[in-house]
Parts: sequence; C-alpha cells; structure tokens
Amino acid sequence: MKRRMLWTGIAILGAVGFLGAALLVADHLRPFSQADQGQGRADIGGPFALTDHTGAPITEAALQGKVSLIYFGYSYCPDICPTDLQSIGETLDLLGNELPDAQALFVTVDPERDTPEHLAGYVSLFHPNLRGVTGTPEQIEAVKKEFRVYSKKVSAEEAGTTEYLVDHSAFIYLFDRQGHFVRVFGHGVQAAEMAAAMKAVRS
Repeated sequence: MKRRMLWTGIAILGAVGFLGAALLVADHLRPFSQADQGQGRADIGGPFALTDHTGAPITEAALQGKVSLIYFGYSYCPDICPTDLQSIGETLDLLGNELPDAQALFVTVDPERDTPEHLAGYVSLFHPNLRGVTGTPEQIEAVKKEFRVYSKKVSAEEAGTTEYLVDHSAFIYLFDRQGHFVRVFGHGVQAAEMAAAMKAVRS
C-alpha cells in the first residue's frame, strides 16, 4: 500500500511539473489559433541577420522566391530535433524536382555550441539541402522573438546529463515565396503532409 501511495505521489508530482512547463511555454508563445493559419495573418517572422553553416551571411531576404520550412532546435538535442529534421529531410526528398524552389532552414537555439563548422556536419546527416543557421547569442535571441520561439537552457545537473540541454518549442514553420508565414506544423508531423502543404503554396 505504501509503495502504491509513493508511486501515486510521484505520478502526481510529474503531472504537476509537466503542466507547469506547459503553462510556461504557453505564456511565452501565444497559441496558434485558426486565424493564424492564414497567409500573413500571424505575427511570426521578421528581419534577422545570421550566419549559415558555410559561414555566409543569411537574412530574411533568403525567404524571397522560396517555399521555406524553418525549424528551431539544436544539434545536441537528444530526441525531438533529430525526429523533426528527419521528417524535413524526407519532405525535401518527396518534393524532388516538383518544387525546385523549396528550402529548409535549421536555426539553432544553442549558438554557443552550434558553430557554423559544427552545424555543417550535423545538417548533412539529414539532407544535403538543409541549411544550418547560427549567430551570436544576441542575434539568436532576436530571431527567437521574431518567430515566437521559446527556449531555455537546462543545466547538466538539472537534466542529469553530462552536457547541458535546451528546452525549446518544436514547431516547423511554413513560409511562402513572399516571406509570409503560412502555417505551422507540430512535432511528429508526417513528411507527406508537409510536402503537400508546400506544393499547395501559390504565392
């Protein structure tokens, strides 16, 4: 009986902790409403000045004339990022030559470790056309604000790991050829759904 009560208590504490984290994210990121799914209606995106994995500068101008997927994460992410990046790579494979102006950007939320050189090796694991993007901590904070991205460093001691982790939101953003937000995909989305949505972008 005591053991059952102990596990029940642990389960309740875990649920409370999860709810607290969810409320923290929800407070930072206004929920995506149905209205946000329309082109240009959500206040997502804006000017940025960053560096890609080749060391070349990249700004919001890179979205012009392209149908873009943009994902925020980090290379040391143990689970969510690799899953979503694999889906993005599969999406680009599905599109093939059907959408030659498709592109995908992986923007780090961990600029201290994700240097251009490090990102170059990491993004190549998922697709040759996946473009890694980094910057100074100040530049990354600015672009996170523009795209309504949440992230918070978790110490190795807190995480129970040898390296610090980064809690972060896990959305894949779709932008049209004018650089306008179209819609967002949640974690676990299938590549076929993203490919269909990208092909449906008209402008």
